[in-house]
Amino acid sequence: MEKLIIITPHMSTGGCPQFVLKRIEMLREFYEIYCIEYNFVSPHFVVQRNKVIDLIGNRFIPIFGDKDKLIELLSNLKPDIIHIEELSESFMDVSVCDFIFKDDRTYKIIETTHGSNDRSNIKLNLPDKFIFVSEWSKKMYSHFGVDSDVIEYPIDKKEIDKEAKDRLGFNDGYKHIINVGLFTPGKNQAYIFDIARLLLNEKIKFHFLGNQAENFKSYWEPLMNNKPENCIIWGERSDVEDFIMASDMLLFTSTLELNPLVIKEVLCYDIPILMFNLETYCGSYNNQENTTFLSGDIKIDTELIKKTLTKDGYILNDTELY
Repeated sequence: MEKLIIITPHMSTGGCPQFVLKRIEMLREFYEIYCIEYNFVSPHFVVQRNKVIDLIGNRFIPIFGDKDKLIELLSNLKPDIIHIEELSESFMDVSVCDFIFKDDRTYKIIETTHGSNDRSNIKLNLPDKFIFVSEWSKKMYSHFGVDSDVIEYPIDKKEIDKEAKDRLGFNDGYKHIINVGLFTPGKNQAYIFDIARLLLNEKIKFHFLGNQAENFKSYWEPLMNNKPENCIIWGERSDVEDFIMASDMLLFTSTLELNPLVIKEVLCYDIPILMFNLETYCGSYNNQENTTFLSGDIKIDTELIKKTLTKDGYILNDTELY
């Protein structure tokens, strides 16, 4: 069995760690997999990290930024494939990059990126292959002339577990809208707060799943100090799928994304999604059933939410709308 080493910048909750988890789940029958965590960001917000440890045990190896330890590990493990889960120059020491990309290497190097910004100007070392998570990235780095493929997060259609509502206490006569993501300006939860204020008199609850990291406190703390009563903050959860199955809508207001996993996770179910149609999506959601694009006008989008919720009959101010 070939030995695959995945090197990831960190395993604190987010898109990259979730992709690492899914990659390991899908490939562990075919490869002897090691996962090296370059930096340890926090003992909190580690849902995916813990799941990876459960899957591969002591083959999950945190190195806490110790570049010499990484070089020693790679020398001893003698991999067949090294998969770097972000542009190597963006998080690894130069000495590590020089070691991994040495001319006489006996292994193949695969590299990806989970960021939407063009960072080709920092790229000094070219892998044997790029495997990107979106067409946007493939176009952005095509000028390097490296063989590349796009492998997106899989969408597997699933049946809704009707007991999810009971598990979360959602059977209360309200409609439930979820938002999933870290509290950051790019995720734009402030826009949902503004919409929620316009719907305070309606039987709608807004549920926010995602951590409030200290480095974004200047963004989320003012929001928390003026939070509408119909907004419920759940923090990081390991049961996000239950929230998806129990919800009536995903309201995804991000303005800075590459190829967000939560959209794909919700597409597994027959649940409406309201989102901005970002350029980085390359039109991939233009023809998705149950997906509607936000306008950026708060009044228009508030009415869009009402209209979407009325499709299955929704009591609004004691008037049944269809």
